[in-house]
Amino acid sequence: MIHFYKRIPFIKFLTFIAIVFFINSCSNKKPMPSSTTNWCDKELRPELKALKEIKTDRDWFKVYLVGDSVYAIVEPYNFQEVISYLILGKEKALLFDTGMGLDSMSALVKELTTLPLTVLNSHTHFDHVGGNHEFDNILAMNTDFTRKNALQGYAHDIVKEEVQPDAFCLQRLPKRDTANYKIKPFAITRFINDGYEINLGDRTLKVIAAPGHAPDAIALLDEKSGYLWVGDSFYEGPIWLFAEGTDLAAYEKSIEKLSSFVPKLKIVFPAHNNPVTDPKELTDTYHAFMEIKNGSKKGKATEDGAVLFEFGKFSFLIGKNYLNDK
Repeated sequence: MIHFYKRIPFIKFLTFIAIVFFINSCSNKKPMPSSTTNWCDKELRPELKALKEIKTDRDWFKVYLVGDSVYAIVEPYNFQEVISYLILGKEKALLFDTGMGLDSMSALVKELTTLPLTVLNSHTHFDHVGGNHEFDNILAMNTDFTRKNALQGYAHDIVKEEVQPDAFCLQRLPKRDTANYKIKPFAITRFINDGYEINLGDRTLKVIAAPGHAPDAIALLDEKSGYLWVGDSFYEGPIWLFAEGTDLAAYEKSIEKLSSFVPKLKIVFPAHNNPVTDPKELTDTYHAFMEIKNGSKKGKATEDGAVLFEFGKFSFLIGKNYLNDK
């Protein structure tokens, strides 16, 4: 059986983070691309091509209508392939995550809606809060992890890998100053907790605490529409569970909780890669994670100090220091 540690011993943690080039709350979703990767020539994912695209004036973003008044804001020209979501009600709008901060998220959103806007993050890893500083109405989970990331942002040394030539398409952002790219601090308007409800006018969104990938990770439920936004708790691809704040025991409880919503769901919206996922994937993810926990699923050690457990459309990349074989 594999036993999960909630915390890594400090010295081992620093060693591990150095191996995978992460420093202080940094979290990526896939291994860094090879030196031959060209993000300007790379084909869009076929799942994106099947969606209804909304044309905008921003070359960096791709916007797709993925549900009833729900827009996926995709950044497909960076290896993170992060996805933010604009959710519209009759009276207000919610922006769920603000992406990499490589281009202006506020300028894009103004093209899509004139409704009063609130920002809420699925969690405060750098690739989801990059545009937060552009907005003045931000809700946030009431955790020390959230407060630290809002106050400090992420310095260039932490995020410089994101603007390396093999990590993103500079041609899409020719004026981007890569030498000074960083994630700016941001001001939180109001702290919230599990169960908080956001009324947008004929649309209510419920905040579901889902720690594990990060201490402040949440999901967002639109029960009336059957929609669930899951942040980084699930996406098609390698789900990374080894950055600062990872808690495997908490993740187990969270993915079990999220899978319990499946019978009532029509669509699941992840925060990376493919914006539209079959809710059944959450059930599969929970069962897969339990296979890892009970030792029936064996993983493969990777060069970046983790263990990879593969399950078809998704996989888990878990830090060795979080796993203890008995």
